[in-house]
Amino acid sequence: MVSRFAFFANLAFLAVAGLLVSVSPGRSVEGDGTVAVISDLHFDPFDPPELAATLAGSAPAAWSATFASVDNRAMSRSGQDTNHALLVSSLAAFAKRAADADFAIVPGDFLAHEFEEKAAKALNVAPTSQVVAEMTVKTTVFVADLLAEALAGKPAIVALGNNDSSCGDYRIEPGGRYLAATRETVRRLVGTARLDPDFDETYAAAGYYAARHPTVANGLIIVLNDILWSTKYRDACGTGGLAAAEAMFDWLRERLARQRAAGGRVWMVHHIPWGIDPYSTIEAPASSCPAKVVSFLQEPYASAFPALLAEYRDVLQASFSGHTHFDDYRLLIDRQGAAIGVDKVTPAISPIFGQNPGFQVFTYDRRSGAPKDFSTWYLANPGDAPHRADWRFEYTFTEAYGLPAYSPAAVETLWKATSADSARRSTYQRLYAVGRGTLDLDKLQAYACAIRHLDRPSFTACYCGTVQ
Repeated sequence: MVSRFAFFANLAFLAVAGLLVSVSPGRSVEGDGTVAVISDLHFDPFDPPELAATLAGSAPAAWSATFASVDNRAMSRSGQDTNHALLVSSLAAFAKRAADADFAIVPGDFLAHEFEEKAAKALNVAPTSQVVAEMTVKTTVFVADLLAEALAGKPAIVALGNNDSSCGDYRIEPGGRYLAATRETVRRLVGTARLDPDFDETYAAAGYYAARHPTVANGLIIVLNDILWSTKYRDACGTGGLAAAEAMFDWLRERLARQRAAGGRVWMVHHIPWGIDPYSTIEAPASSCPAKVVSFLQEPYASAFPALLAEYRDVLQASFSGHTHFDDYRLLIDRQGAAIGVDKVTPAISPIFGQNPGFQVFTYDRRSGAPKDFSTWYLANPGDAPHRADWRFEYTFTEAYGLPAYSPAAVETLWKATSADSARRSTYQRLYAVGRGTLDLDKLQAYACAIRHLDRPSFTACYCGTVQ
C-alpha cells in the first residue's frame, strides 16, 4: 500500500502543478486504437548509494517508502541512468499519455547499466554474490510494479534488454534464476489469459513468448529476447546459450507459419534493432571502412532474421525495439528492393547517452491492426527538481514529415530525403536526439545507411562506397 500511495501522490502532485502536458496532437477517428511505448528505463536504485542496504533487506513493495526519504533529489541529468526521481516523473507523464491507450509496449532494459558492479560497490559484496542476483530481481519487480500502477490495469507487453539479467550485461542465462524469478511478473503485466499456452516453457527457457493482441482480432504479439542473437552475447553463467538461440529462431518460424495459416497478423516486440550498429561502426578502431562495419546481431541471425521476416511480409505488421536510446527507424527490404516492413526504434527514458528522456504513443486501426501514426513526448529539463519536470509534446510523425501515414513507404520516403539537403533531413537530424541537439552531419551517413541497409554488404556499399 505504501508503494501505491507514494506513486500516485507524486502523479497527483505533478498533475496539479500543471507539469503533465495536456497537448493533444490529433484526435483518433472511430475504429482507431492507441498503444503507448516506453523503453530503456535503466533504473539505478543505488542513487543515492546509502539506501542500498535498506533496499536489499526489504521487499520491492517497501521500496517507495525508502525512496521517499530522498524524494527532494533532482532527476537524473544527461550522462546518468534513471534515478528514482526521474523514474517517478517519467511514469507519471507516461500514465497521463497512456490514459486512453489500449495497452503498453516495453522493449526492454529495466535495469541500469553496470548494475552488478554498482550493486557490489554499494553493498560491499562481490558482483557474483547472491545478494546482487537478488537485487536484479527486486529492482525488476519494483519497476514493473510502478509501471503496472501507472497503467491502471492495462496490459504491458514486456521484452527483456541486454541489461536485464542476474549474470551481467548481454549475459542472460537460458533456464536461469533471473528468468525463473521474473516470470510471474511478466505474466501479471501481460495478463494470463492473453498469453500463449507455452509461455511458462518459452519464458523460462530464454525470455521469449507470444500473446494475443489486446484488441486486434486474430492478432498475435511475438516477444523475442534477441540478446541471445547479439554479437556481444556471452552465456557466462550457463552452457545452453547456443541451443536456446537456435530454439527461439525455430519457435519464431513456427509461430509466423501458424499465423499465416490462420490468416492472422503479427506485431513484434524486441530489444535490439535490425541490421547494422552505426554508432559502433563510426567508433570502431579498424583500419579500413569496410572492416569497421559492426552488425547488431551475429551470424547466422544477422542474415536469417531479416530474411525470415521478409518471407513472412504478409504476416508481419509492426515491430518495436529500443536499445540505441535515440529516435530512429529500420526498414525491411525485399529482394526487389521494396520497403515491406518497418521497425520503430523507441527513445529511452535513461538520458545516459545524451538524449532527453522520451516515450511515444502510436495510433493504429483496431480492425486491421495497421499502425497509422505516432507522437513523441520528452522531458526538456533532466537534472532539474522533480516538481519542475517539463514534459513536452515534441512531434507527430505525419505532421513533422508531411507524410500521409506512418508506414514502410513513408519511412522510405524519409530515408530518401536524408541523402540531400532537405527539410525532412533536417527534421530527422533534429528529432533523433529527442529535443536535445541534432545528429551531426558528419555522422548522418552512417545512421541513414543503417535505416535501409540491414546486411553488411549493402551497408558497406552505402557507407563506404564499396562492396566487401
